Amino acid sequence: MEDAVRFELLGPLRAYRGRQELDLGPARQQAVLAALLLAANRAVPAREIVDQVWGDDPPANGANVVQKYIAGLRRTLEPDRLPRAAGQLLELTPTGYRLLVPPGSSDLDVFIEHVAEARRLRARGQLAEATSEVRTALALWRSEPLAGLAGSYFAAMRTQLAEDRAAALEEWAELELHQGREQALLPELSRLIGEYPLRQRLRAVHLLALYRTGRQAEALTSYQQALELLDGRPSPELQAAHSQILQAAPMATSVTAPPVFQAEHLVGYWPDRTAKRPLGWKGWALKAVAALLPPCTMGMATPPMVALLAVQRRSWKLGLAAVGYLVTTVGWFVYADKRADSEDFILIDAVGLGALLVSTVVGGIQVALLVPGRAPTVESQRVLVDLNSAPEQVLRTLPGVPPEHAALILAERNARGPFRSLEDAAARGMFPWPVPRQIADVVLVIPVQDAPREERR
Repeated sequence: MEDAVRFELLGPLRAYRGRQELDLGPARQQAVLAALLLAANRAVPAREIVDQVWGDDPPANGANVVQKYIAGLRRTLEPDRLPRAAGQLLELTPTGYRLLVPPGSSDLDVFIEHVAEARRLRARGQLAEATSEVRTALALWRSEPLAGLAGSYFAAMRTQLAEDRAAALEEWAELELHQGREQALLPELSRLIGEYPLRQRLRAVHLLALYRTGRQAEALTSYQQALELLDGRPSPELQAAHSQILQAAPMATSVTAPPVFQAEHLVGYWPDRTAKRPLGWKGWALKAVAALLPPCTMGMATPPMVALLAVQRRSWKLGLAAVGYLVTTVGWFVYADKRADSEDFILIDAVGLGALLVSTVVGGIQVALLVPGRAPTVESQRVLVDLNSAPEQVLRTLPGVPPEHAALILAERNARGPFRSLEDAAARGMFPWPVPRQIADVVLVIPVQDAPREERR
């Protein structure tokens, strides 16, 4: 209906009839309306309205004051109502005043419905449609909800509504990540982490987005910062994200602490477990022995050697190969023993022995290739530069950064304060976006933590 009244709470309190904004009167009258809106379609006793609007400083004749403001709201919301007629929108019941708000008549109601629909769609696997719903919900927020309304009750409701918005933001971030949009997601995620440092679902999405864009060291550093903020009590979601990073990347399996920063260089060193030791004479000798054993033992050594490798590598294919070698070798000797007295044994022996030798040589080559002649990894160190603490001479060494640009980074850091993330640095013109891989591989940002521990609890 064109003349239906619509209410907005997700910002300063407003009411509209059609496109016309209504004058809601003085601040106390607006607070009474807000109290009724937050309990939409439920009768609220006058004494409860007094407690919510006036708190610890109620007026002496609270019920009469509430009645006066109700009359003012009726004149605004139902201007065509006859003086003694029953209210159609704001009514008096035996248990109190009730504001009738049809579905979809308040932005808060619309927000809740869109978020609920997004979750239903997500459960059915319709991620694109779910993302559209949650974006629509978040677009309803104009500013701080119930802005300008004073008192402990409205402060508590603002906190609750902010919690609802943060949960919707987490839903949105997870949906974007599930659809592979981590690169585009990171700038907004970095901003949200600054706004909601203790929201663990957001932090978990942030970790995975950093990791999937090749910024593993920064992801693990972010996890350590979260542990500090949370006093070492991560949520299951955050732990799962951390475990996923560690399990998917052999480089990081031994990392349990953030990089150590050396004061003289202000550069971090991260254990790099991808480097290989060179193949020395012992490695070559091991491979040579592995290659010679099968033919020297007429293939008898091949099955156990391949079986051992199958167990070590947990490979069913190697297990089948070991069985194949065993069948070939044993089968040949059994067959040759039965045919030893036949006239054509010499021919069979020549052909079969040749095949057996080929099998053993192939087995020897396979074993030699599979036997590790070098230790799988070696602890080395990859240099990482913290953009918030590195001096100019270190910034000058960054790949892809002209030496003169290092002075610009330093000047920006000194003028406007530390960077919050690589996305923040890119937004401030320090790097192009997306940040080039050669820079993202060696640069990370350790945000400056200035909140005292007491505020984190």
